[in-house]
Amino acid sequence: MNQIYWRLVGALAQILEPAEREAVNGDLVETGASGGQALRDVLGLVLRRQAAVWMHWKPWLTLVCLIVPLSMLLSLASRRVADESAVYIWMYAHNWNWDLLKNAGFWYEFAHVAWIVLLEYMTLACLSWTGGFALGSASRRMAQINSVLFCLMLLFGVVLGAPLYLAYYARYLQHVFGLHRFAGRDPVLTATFYRIFPLIVQAVLVVVPSLWGLRQSAALPGRQPLLRTVLWTAAIATLALMVIQTPGPGLLLGLYRWQWIWQSRQMRLLRLVVYWPVAYLMLSALGRRWRRRTVPI
Repeated sequence: MNQIYWRLVGALAQILEPAEREAVNGDLVETGASGGQALRDVLGLVLRRQAAVWMHWKPWLTLVCLIVPLSMLLSLASRRVADESAVYIWMYAHNWNWDLLKNAGFWYEFAHVAWIVLLEYMTLACLSWTGGFALGSASRRMAQINSVLFCLMLLFGVVLGAPLYLAYYARYLQHVFGLHRFAGRDPVLTATFYRIFPLIVQAVLVVVPSLWGLRQSAALPGRQPLLRTVLWTAAIATLALMVIQTPGPGLLLGLYRWQWIWQSRQMRLLRLVVYWPVAYLMLSALGRRWRRRTVPI
């Protein structure tokens, strides 16, 4: 138990500022406090610091305008991707026949389906990375606590928020337009694995990329205003596309009337901005490698 206490102390201390964290760790070592006592002291200090922070309006603005909307949008996108890919996984996993491997048509269709699923996964991961990057850039000093709140909201979104919203949206379409959702894939999603599959997709393709993007925004150099402007432009364009593609906002804004513009070649090219994190990470890796090669030994 003492080791568990000290691990919790280390995790809580990460929320403090670096200088204060070092001072607290030094005091704990000098006083020879036990794990339980150290946990109480650090927890009390963290609560006091966070209470002081939340007395201002900026953290609340970040929570209401960034954390809650981003988490819900990403949860809706994650739920949609999980449901659609679950159907493909079920088709191949539960209808498998080794004789299909000898069929050229099977390989053609399998490659097509695999490309669709992988592209959806990559798109969701890039959207999540962008959301984390925007959150980290908007509130650098509260990156630790915001990451915790963001993860909690993502958990709420995938478990409760997204299912309730999609159910309400389906009833709205049925009531206003007389449209009925296709229920053919519901039996697929009643299996045990496919009930927890949205949680897996949320954890792997939303939580991990979001935290990665948040860390990358914190490591971004502060003396490069042009680079920050370019990255923020790409992030805002990506988030705007995510809002448009989310079921509901596009309908309320009347964007369906401009469907011919959305399907144009120019707009299809504009959608590629969603994948800007891939280009940014590749260029950053190449830049670090080039700097290591040019630094004299």
